[in-house]
Amino acid sequence: MKLAKNYEPNQYEADIYDLWEGSEAFTPKKGSHKDSFTIVMPPPNANANLHIGMGLTVAIQDAVIRHRRLKGKHALYLPGADHAGFETQSVYEKHLAKDGKSRFDFSRDELYAQIWDFVDENRGIFEKQVRQMGASCDWSRYTFTLDQKIIDQAYKTFKKMWDEGLIYRSERLVNYCTLHGTGFADIEVEHKEVNGKIWSIRYPLTDGSGEIIVATTRPETMLGDTAVAVHPKDPRYKDMVGKTVRLPLTHREIPIIADEYVDKGFGTGAVKITPAHDFNDSEVGKRHDLPVVQVISHGGLINHNAPEEYQNMDVSAARIRVVENLQKQDFLVETKDHLHSVGHCYKCGTVIEPMLKQQWFLDMKPLATEAIKVLKAKKITFYPDSKRQQLITYLENLWDWNLSRQIAWGVPIPAFVNIDDNEDWIFCDEVTKEEIEKNGKTYRRDPDVLDTWFTSSSWPYATLSESDQQQFYPNSLMETGGEILQPWVSRMIMLGLYEKGKIPFEEVYIHGYVMAEDGAKMSKSVGNVIDPMPVVEKYGSDAMRMGLISGRSAGVNRGYDNRRVEEARNFCNKIWNIARFVEDKLDQKPLKSFSPKPKTESDHWILHKLTEASDQINKNLENYKLSEAYDVLYHFVWDDFADWYIESAKTAPNAPILAHSLCSILKIAHPFAPFLTETIWQTLHPDDKSLLINQTWPKIGTYSKSKSDDFEKVQKVISEIRHIKTTLQIKKGGLYYIHAPFINLQSNLIKSLARLESVEQVRDGRGLTLISVDEKCWLDIDFESAERFSKQLAGQLGDIEKQIEILQSRLKNSTYVDKAPKDLVRESKDKLENLKKEHDLLSTQIAQYKGDL
Repeated sequence: MKLAKNYEPNQYEADIYDLWEGSEAFTPKKGSHKDSFTIVMPPPNANANLHIGMGLTVAIQDAVIRHRRLKGKHALYLPGADHAGFETQSVYEKHLAKDGKSRFDFSRDELYAQIWDFVDENRGIFEKQVRQMGASCDWSRYTFTLDQKIIDQAYKTFKKMWDEGLIYRSERLVNYCTLHGTGFADIEVEHKEVNGKIWSIRYPLTDGSGEIIVATTRPETMLGDTAVAVHPKDPRYKDMVGKTVRLPLTHREIPIIADEYVDKGFGTGAVKITPAHDFNDSEVGKRHDLPVVQVISHGGLINHNAPEEYQNMDVSAARIRVVENLQKQDFLVETKDHLHSVGHCYKCGTVIEPMLKQQWFLDMKPLATEAIKVLKAKKITFYPDSKRQQLITYLENLWDWNLSRQIAWGVPIPAFVNIDDNEDWIFCDEVTKEEIEKNGKTYRRDPDVLDTWFTSSSWPYATLSESDQQQFYPNSLMETGGEILQPWVSRMIMLGLYEKGKIPFEEVYIHGYVMAEDGAKMSKSVGNVIDPMPVVEKYGSDAMRMGLISGRSAGVNRGYDNRRVEEARNFCNKIWNIARFVEDKLDQKPLKSFSPKPKTESDHWILHKLTEASDQINKNLENYKLSEAYDVLYHFVWDDFADWYIESAKTAPNAPILAHSLCSILKIAHPFAPFLTETIWQTLHPDDKSLLINQTWPKIGTYSKSKSDDFEKVQKVISEIRHIKTTLQIKKGGLYYIHAPFINLQSNLIKSLARLESVEQVRDGRGLTLISVDEKCWLDIDFESAERFSKQLAGQLGDIEKQIEILQSRLKNSTYVDKAPKDLVRESKDKLENLKKEHDLLSTQIAQYKGDL
């Protein structure tokens, strides 16, 4: 079977993946931890199609895995999917809403069963899409976060923490979404800058001696105020501390207290304290033993603790009514516009309400302390390293973790309460039962489920069997997006150390967001989310993968650029056409059957360049510099092999060198373009059951450095002649030279590639002296042509100087540097640097060419 004229990815990719999977190429052999390499896939949500960010994840992870496999490692790429508790339930609730239904129309068990069916259907779609992206993951080890082994590990960890007193139940303020009816951990709250108001309100002193004016951004919560606070060193209020005020719109008196929490410079320097509805106020309340008056219900309505006029109003309506009444009763002093940060539910956008609720909490300090030690000791390597320090800062300021979620979809909390004593809680993992009998007492199960992050924090080891853990734990690499550095990576480190006494992974690579093409963040509501599957269908999986990797570095957000995908598609076509050229020289022998035997200078040169490229790509992949590795591959294949060696081989083909070079190219390109390279490999090994995926990194062979250097001189001469002829628009010409052995040996090649009429050795040359090599050689052109060439170079130099001036002016503009997209600024700086180099080179050339004028 011969390679087709054109490469059509969709004709090959599915069959190639089936070949890999059917051959168990993704399943690693048994071996030592030292000889193994592991990536456990961060489980994507099983509730919808994959997005372009997952395309980048697979592109990076699979390139690394395939490289380590070629390097002889027992490489495990373990796939999985996340039940994504709250996110999945909220997605399903939107489906219900389309049918005019809600979660309240079903029992907890009915809702759970419906979501399970919904997720089960989507899991099939997810698995198909991961396969289409070319992920070489071991599907025999596929894990879902609701698999029994994950639940068992979560309960084992919960029990250990329960026994050690790390898990406790408390009524505390939690971040609460009144629409979805569930609490969140602090890290899950999305903070947005909001153009709001700040109201200044008059609180009269009870003794009639005056008033104190407080500033607030939430006047409706004043109905639950239990104090007014001032700074102890604020002289304005020194004599008021200890007195009481009448709380406007109510019949209550509250004290004026002094606390260092108050910012003297904010508003009036006096603030209302509402312990039931503000985290900072709650801490102040604890320090001063203030009562807690909750005036907002879990349904988002004003409750019975507020005056009757406001009861059952939603928060927004209550705010309007409170402000109106404050104004009518002359308590409102002034209203100002105010930009401030407000917490929102990351799914529905509802403003998060700090709400008192009985929840299960995890004491994070002991866990964070151990993780900080490990991070400071650099026992885990981060790419980029700045993420390690970010994690340390986060852990040093970590609050206790709210583990409870008030939803149906998830892992039930394994805790039961005595129906006759709500202080009597016991651990029990018989969560399929609503009630259990223990020691003659009846206990009812907590209806809440565990935070999804708790169950997935054991991912690096819970996904592995006990025997697998010996070989693959700690994992080698955790590669993931920066948005889950704190909620997930930090917790995997803490739980890995807590449960296993070891770090969960040796290295962490954080990739940036794939932004929209205009640099904005992708959003379904905006409509700028890119679906990767149409990209795969149009350009092929390999082109999408290389297009996403190109120009991207660790931790840096970068916009999706379809031009890079098109360039990668063209690169695939270039490799395909190279393979077709080589195929014609193989005489139907298998590609890998040839041994390289260099004959010409170009043979030695290509082995030299191939060695350099292979070493650079290997080094870059070892250090997770994927874009740099791809760039080396791209330029070697296109510039060195296709543009130079293939062209030189047309005059004197060396089949063993061509075959060996193509064989090596397929191997070093395989991590980036697995489908393309395996397709070529299979076609050129028709009677061989070998798979490219199972081959080893290439060993290039020996070459002569001096002969390679001679070919580089040939390249310089040809390139210079081409440049002069193109500039002058001349088609003919000859080359004269005096004692240049490299020209003697390769005169036919120079004549062919430079399109010359003749190449002659002479005693004394004439024409334009070539400056690219030390040997004396001339291009046979007349004086007028040489003078015209020099003037054109001077004109090019002038154009470059103008471009340099424009870029320098732009980069001196602080507004441009500070406010323009970072990618654009970096591009301008790179362009300026390249223009300066081009300017220096051109100036040197002009000076040298003037010697002939």
